[in-house]
Parts: sequence; C-alpha cells; structure tokens
Amino acid sequence: MKRALKGVAVLLLVPVLAVVALAVTMFAGNPEIPDGLELEGFARVVKDGFVSVAVLDAGPGAVALIDSGTDVEGKAVLAELKRRGLGPEAVKAILLTHGHVDHISGCHLFPQAQVMALEGDVALAEGREANHSPVGKLLPIADRQVHVTRALKDGETVPVGTLAIRVFSIPGHSRGSAAYLVNGVLFLGDSADATKEGQLVAAKWPVTEDADQNRASLEALAARLKPEEVKQLVFSHTGVLPGYAPLQGFAAK
Repeated sequence: MKRALKGVAVLLLVPVLAVVALAVTMFAGNPEIPDGLELEGFARVVKDGFVSVAVLDAGPGAVALIDSGTDVEGKAVLAELKRRGLGPEAVKAILLTHGHVDHISGCHLFPQAQVMALEGDVALAEGREANHSPVGKLLPIADRQVHVTRALKDGETVPVGTLAIRVFSIPGHSRGSAAYLVNGVLFLGDSADATKEGQLVAAKWPVTEDADQNRASLEALAARLKPEEVKQLVFSHTGVLPGYAPLQGFAAK
C-alpha cells in the first residue's frame, strides 16, 4: 500500500515540477522583477518568488493589491504591510489580473478585502474551472480558498479608497485576463512581458489559452489608450517599462 501511495504521489508531483521548470525556463532571460520599486509615488512592486504583487496606497491605513502572489503564507506581502506599519486588515481590495494559481494564492490571508476579477476568470480563480492553457491542462482543479466578491466588467472604474482603477478586458492569456490603469500605471499581469531590450512582448504561449486572441487584445488595448495616460507598464514576471511607447510599438508590428 505504501509503495502504491508513493507511486501516486510521484505521478502527481511530476506535472507540478514540469510546470515549475517550464516557468523558470520561460522567464530566466527576462529582466528581473524590480523588488521594492516605487511607482508614481503611490504603489510599490513586491517580489514574491517568480511573480510580483503591486501594493497600492489607497489612503490612510488602506491599500489595494494587484494580485495576491504565489506564496500561500504571503510572507513578502505581509512584510511590505509591516514595513508600512499595517496589518492584513489594511488590504481593502485585491484586483486579480487573472485566475492562475501563482496570482491568487494569498487571497485567503486578507478576509476583509474585496476580491475582484473579470467575470471570465471567476470560476478559474475559485477553483471551479480548469486552466485551459497547454501547461495548465496538466494541473488538477483545486480549491485555493478564493472567493471572488465582485465580478468586474470591461470599461468600468472601481473606487478603492482614494484610488480610481480603470478595468480593461484583455482575454487570451486566460478568458478573463484584465489590465488595470491607476494613476498612469498600467498593470498587465501575464498578458505581456518586458524584454531586456525594452520591448513589450505577448504572453508566453505554453501558459496561454489563446495566443492569437492575446495579441489581438493587446492591440485593441493600445488603441483604447492615449499616450499621455500611460507612464509605466508593469508586468507580473518581468521588469517595468516606461510609458506608452512599448505597447504602441508592439501593436504596430
């Protein structure tokens, strides 16, 4: 019996290790996540393993998070809150760029926060639907202790304390992938990456549901935005790029 259980455990572990190895391979050559980078005086990038979380100042004693990270213990995010003299109750909202596990694993640490996601990824984030990317299909459906309290719609503006957060639907990486524009900072999640040459590139296809749709969504996003609206582009797995030009350049190719 013990041998059989060990065999099952190995079989379950192999896909997970394959996913981790693939993630390392895909992002190893990209500019590093700029841990601690201040964004336009109101937000800060927090590195959580191979992914980032953005902590946004939402007024006295209040913050919003863009994603909640990959660490179920949330050590990096909690340390950033402590640095600010805050506790978990200060997190008023978590806006998910999409429902993949490496972006949602810390949600349960902030029970007082509203958890928001575009409608297309609510079931994915809550563990009621499978990840449909080539690599994601290897992963089992699992309860991540996430409850989305508000389903977002494309084009709406969400108030969180002193912040006004514009929501853009950019499907492709996942059905409900979102971009958020706040005070000139455009958070793109995994829907795009930065290169060391300062260019914007599309989502990595092995972890993307529909690469063609992803590209079309980024082109449409570029058309919806004005150059003066975008001061910085922030990605979940790579460095930050300045201004609107990298997105414009990608759309023009």
